[in-house]
Amino acid sequence: MLHKPDKPSVEKHVHISYLRIYARLRDEEFSSLSSLNRRVRELLDAHNDCSRSRGVESRRNVFLCSERPLLTPLPPEPYIPKHKTRAKVQKNYHVELGEDKHFYSVPYRYIGQQTTLIYDGKEVEVYIGMERIAVHSRDFRQWGYSTHPEHMPAAHLHYRQTQGFTKDYFQSIARKAGDSSSEVFERVMNAKKFVEQSYNACLGLKRLMEQYGDERFENACYRALESGWTSYGSVHNILKNGMDKTVAAEKATLIPFHENIRGANEYQ
Repeated sequence: MLHKPDKPSVEKHVHISYLRIYARLRDEEFSSLSSLNRRVRELLDAHNDCSRSRGVESRRNVFLCSERPLLTPLPPEPYIPKHKTRAKVQKNYHVELGEDKHFYSVPYRYIGQQTTLIYDGKEVEVYIGMERIAVHSRDFRQWGYSTHPEHMPAAHLHYRQTQGFTKDYFQSIARKAGDSSSEVFERVMNAKKFVEQSYNACLGLKRLMEQYGDERFENACYRALESGWTSYGSVHNILKNGMDKTVAAEKATLIPFHENIRGANEYQ
């Protein structure tokens, strides 16, 4: 049976502390919080130096002689709390830390498996059961990738063969919509160190093309290129807010250059 502190005994010691510290402050005046704190410290030291009863050592002597030698030094580093979440290994052999929207690689053989992420401000560890399969320095870049080369299949051949995604595949899809679409896909794929890391964004662009149609998607990519923000998120926001609908009208007002257009010299 677990020993429980004697409640009346605890209450008695609280009462004694109240009488020796708080009660003695009732008739004193203080002009600042620091002066009040100093006075409380004085009364607390006096309370700890008092014998608890006749022939019994003071609290301070008990601490110095019996308790203090048993204390161990504090850790040299401050305690860092750990956080825990779960994530499934995606087809590009990365898991997403949802809090940061950042992706971390694991060995590609774990594709499709559920993992547990244990992380703090400096480090992210990835576990399956009790086995740690990857560790990364934490990166707070949204939509960024942290990839260890040893986690990748040789030259990504396994990935290409099993998933069917290649740079040529996405470029062929983009060309169906138009030149602006091809340029956006190209920039998205070139933005990553490894092109395979861009396939999630390319799949997202493909879904937008299917949802909104080739014409609206092409106009949205045209608008994204004009703004300088070429990403899945920028194209999605343009389509969602209908900003692509003004592009067709703008294009209609532009007169393309050709040799039959008369110059200013014709009217002198």
